[in-house]
Amino acid sequence: MEVVQRVLIVDDEVINLKILSELVSEEANVTLAKSGEQALRKAQQYQPDLILLDVKMPGLDGFETLSELRQNPLTSHIPVIFISALADYNNEEKGLINGAADYIFKPFHFGIVKARVRTHLQLVEQTNKLQQLARRDYLTSLPNRRHYDEVLKSEWKRGQEARKFISLAVFDIDDFKLFNDLHGHDAGDELLKKVSKVLREFFTEPGHLVSRFGGEEFVVLMPGVNRADALEQIIDCLTAVVERSEVTMSAGGASCVPDTRSSDSTLFHLADKALYSAKAQGKNCVVWAD
Repeated sequence: MEVVQRVLIVDDEVINLKILSELVSEEANVTLAKSGEQALRKAQQYQPDLILLDVKMPGLDGFETLSELRQNPLTSHIPVIFISALADYNNEEKGLINGAADYIFKPFHFGIVKARVRTHLQLVEQTNKLQQLARRDYLTSLPNRRHYDEVLKSEWKRGQEARKFISLAVFDIDDFKLFNDLHGHDAGDELLKKVSKVLREFFTEPGHLVSRFGGEEFVVLMPGVNRADALEQIIDCLTAVVERSEVTMSAGGASCVPDTRSSDSTLFHLADKALYSAKAQGKNCVVWAD
């Protein structure tokens, strides 16, 4: 399904909003704002892919609005094209130095407006795709460790605010090196894909994150899930791995309600330590941290 991009157009003159809206609507969904203050609210609310921002406006002008956008972590990444009635090189230089991506001058040249908007939207789309690839494991297509780290920090903060459980499990394929030695690395890669598919099928609740942590190790993050429910799912998953792949897995888990006395890394270290205990107990089992 194609993702439709969104452009926020900011200008205090209705006629300019109308002209630009008609031009840009051929490329993206359009949201309008008549002031810098309104633009800041709508940029945070709608998270547009691109902002067209008039330089000269009452209240917050374009430069001040751009500065506010750049200081807000939720909007700092959004590219901004300045709209200006003055072909003033000093102002243009000032805007570009302060983080504007481009300039459009009045009166509007329709072809140039469309071309510049299209170009910047394509750049945003390409950047988003690269960011997604950077957060995916190339072999299994699961989220990678980088993505996991980002989500864990976010969920940890959410858990602190809501006082809700977070459970985390670390899975490791037993004797994976021996499997590779006996069957070859191509077979090992196929095994990793097969195991990742099983994990995806068993952890499907909203908020669940299955990631490949590295090598034969996987991590499953389960926000809002307590120890008993997490343990039941993990046991069922380990059973399915044996049935479908003819190898066994060990798992270590931990649960807690996040607070300010511990950090998100604490949860992983507890689960990882429990995994070592599972290996020491003969593998093909799950151990939960106290």
